[in-house]
Amino acid sequence: SSGINAEYGGTGSGSLTHALARAVGSTGCVHTCEFHQERADAAAKEFALHGLEDTITSQHRNVCTDGFGVANRADAIFLDLPCPWEAVPHAVSAFSIDGGRLCSFSPCIEQVQRCCAMLKEQGFKEIQTFEGIERTYQLSRKRIWEPFVGRDRHKKFRADQRSEDKASAGKWINAYVKGGPRKDAVGHTGYLTFATMPPKLVEKDNITDNVDNLVNPIAD
Repeated sequence: SSGINAEYGGTGSGSLTHALARAVGSTGCVHTCEFHQERADAAAKEFALHGLEDTITSQHRNVCTDGFGVANRADAIFLDLPCPWEAVPHAVSAFSIDGGRLCSFSPCIEQVQRCCAMLKEQGFKEIQTFEGIERTYQLSRKRIWEPFVGRDRHKKFRADQRSEDKASAGKWINAYVKGGPRKDAVGHTGYLTFATMPPKLVEKDNITDNVDNLVNPIAD
């Protein structure tokens, strides 16, 4: 939303970074990191070309090993990484004291499983995953030729299928419906995992309670 501080691990082409910059507006900021030097340089040039230097800061950095380079600042974090679970512990320290929301994109469910396990371990709440691709399911009716039971039922079934006389003499029974996604669908699926980092607890030692500075409004 407008005015927030967003961290992004996995700049890539910079497409999503542009979208994040539009979302946070002129009063917010986006700090994006990319571990690949050439992609980081190319994205930084594109951000400058589009006049987004005041909103986007781009850095060549591996957030999985080196963190985001910020502490207690982020309101939202987006991960687009091969191993997002490695960046999750660094995300905890990057969030502001008020906490925030994290989103991770992964193309494989195995990545999602490991990421969710780490999110839970690090104290995240409200962990949810959504599949991103829209797939059309196709239904088909399956039938069994009567009475083809026993060891040779499939062999006999195929033989009778080739014989029109035998096929016309029998009947189909036990019809059932089978469903599954269309096999000619183009593309691959993807998963978006969302989680909430609760507000951080302030340790007692960090709270300043200097009674000498308190003013007693009641005069002696």
